[in-house]
Amino acid sequence: MQTEDPRDLDRRPHPLGIIIVGLVVITFGLSLLANNLGWTDARYFFQSAWPLLLAVAGAGILLQRRQGHGFWGIALILGGLWSFAAQQHWLRVNFWSVFGPTLIVLVGASLVWRAVTRPRPNSTGDSYIHSFAVFSGAELRPTAPFQGADLTAVLGGVKLDLTSTPMMGDSTTIDVFAFMGGVEILVPSDWNVVVKVGSFMGACVDKRRPSTLPPTKQLIIRGSSIMGGVEIKN
Repeated sequence: MQTEDPRDLDRRPHPLGIIIVGLVVITFGLSLLANNLGWTDARYFFQSAWPLLLAVAGAGILLQRRQGHGFWGIALILGGLWSFAAQQHWLRVNFWSVFGPTLIVLVGASLVWRAVTRPRPNSTGDSYIHSFAVFSGAELRPTAPFQGADLTAVLGGVKLDLTSTPMMGDSTTIDVFAFMGGVEILVPSDWNVVVKVGSFMGACVDKRRPSTLPPTKQLIIRGSSIMGGVEIKN
């Protein structure tokens, strides 16, 4: 019988994190309901409490232990506390006037970091695919045995069609990074896909249709989507 990796157990979403996010949503809904029924004026509540709710939501995201979400959980906590301090006139610098430019710097730094630290596999020919789309698009349909890919879309799009591509070995990885852009990956129906993509103001959507074929290969898709999208299809 197959046993679970203890590291996978450590990364499971913590129930408390889901409870915290749920309570924030309930509080928001009850406030709107009370305002619509004329029981209270919710505007004052939102003006004074939204920074703390933002920080609580960030703590809930951290407790969910999802890969790629740690940074954004910390950002929400910092943004909420900073905004609360600005409301109390403890600080004179608005958080969002700093966060926007800092986010752009971090995106650029992450691109540099990926280029410097990403291991270069020992591959020949077109087995390993690199695609970097900036203000442009790329559509790839490799025929050589697939060994992995590194896909980056910045204000652009990348489409990788693997439906007719054999995989080299039993498992491989695709690294993705989408910033205000999109990455679309098409996989064969008999591949088992493991998704480890963190999103911030974006989405990673698995649109694969159910398949009755037993899985013969494993594909790991990991990375980040910032104000962009990653789609997986078969």
